[in-house]
Amino acid sequence: MKEYGMSSDPISHWQPDVRSAPALAQRLDRLAMRLLPAGLTALVAILLAAPTGIPGAIALIPGLAMASVFFWSVWRPASMSVPVVFCLGLLLDLIGFAPLGVTAFAFLLLHGTAVHMRFGLMRLNFITLWLTFTLLESGVCWLAWFLVSSLSFRIMPTAPVIFECMLTAGIYPPFAALGNWAHRKLSNPEPQL
Repeated sequence: MKEYGMSSDPISHWQPDVRSAPALAQRLDRLAMRLLPAGLTALVAILLAAPTGIPGAIALIPGLAMASVFFWSVWRPASMSVPVVFCLGLLLDLIGFAPLGVTAFAFLLLHGTAVHMRFGLMRLNFITLWLTFTLLESGVCWLAWFLVSSLSFRIMPTAPVIFECMLTAGIYPPFAALGNWAHRKLSNPEPQL
């Protein structure tokens, strides 16, 4: 065996790869950064749905989730992938007692539109991007209203939909400011000493 460049003891050449530990840590760090936006969105939704006594907290959940799905689909689509958006929509369906799949379907349409238009959206100034989001989220709210009305075989009241559209449009600017800060931190993490 020595004549072919192999030793008779195959284990004697095996050395544990010292670099595998940092590589694993780096992979776990990247995975955590990818899941952070969706994880925080799910956590905030669960906390707002909890019986804390905060008036109107439940009304914030769909708006925050739509702002999160749109923002991260445009600026960091790997953090808001299709399975993540689907699971987030199902979570909101379960929290809000909506027919299962309605919010997930509406969020997937919002995500798909944002990802499809992302390079054009990234070039827009904030006001134009905000107006685009407002049009898209209004469409998502009305689509969800239509689906819930169709599935329950009765026309649901429209006042909550109008309120949700206005609330979500108002949620986006502070969310985008916080999201821009988080996006910069995720893109350029500070080096560790």
